Amino acid sequence: MLARRVCLPIAIALVLGGCGDAAAPVEQLDSSPHVSADNAWSSSAGLPTLRQSPAAPPLQAYQVSFVAANGKESKVTVNYQPVAGQKVGDPFLSFYIPKTGLVAGAGGVPLSKGDSLVITITIDPVNFAVDFQPSGVLFSSFAPATLTLWYENANPDLNGDGVVDSTDQALRQQLTLYYQLAGTNTWTKQASKNDPTMPSVTSALYHFSEYAVSW
Repeated sequence: MLARRVCLPIAIALVLGGCGDAAAPVEQLDSSPHVSADNAWSSSAGLPTLRQSPAAPPLQAYQVSFVAANGKESKVTVNYQPVAGQKVGDPFLSFYIPKTGLVAGAGGVPLSKGDSLVITITIDPVNFAVDFQPSGVLFSSFAPATLTLWYENANPDLNGDGVVDSTDQALRQQLTLYYQLAGTNTWTKQASKNDPTMPSVTSALYHFSEYAVSW
């Protein structure tokens, strides 16, 4: 699905805490052109997922890997590519791990202070769906990670009936995150905050999974 790799200028900002050092992703950004709805993730089947508008600019990256460590905060942001008149594109994703947030790595293995792991974020090019790897990563119940997805560039015809009307506006007010655990076909509603004025959906994350915006 993410077949083409292109090095793009400053597509993602990654800031690591601790001594205030800045670090780049450990892998090059993965950029993919818009694809048809037929190429959307099959794992989103059965969930009425929010979709990108046909008029939305492409994202500056659809996959990125970076190093996160126990005892250091980190933040990753992914924007849309700038359009005419913009120096920086509209935001799409922000993922934040507080200093004491990361407690277990792949497979749920506990991490000591200073231990690190490589995290990979993969973004669906059609649906508002994001996959986090490796599986088994856990965050503190007192200081969880935070995921925000902005949907200003979403398709306004949420229910896909070909008409943008009050039904779509009502669904927009109900947007929230759902998650799907690896190896299952069940989507579970995630506690989240929908702010239509931003517009964005924000949620605390306690574990890695595939997350999608639905209603």
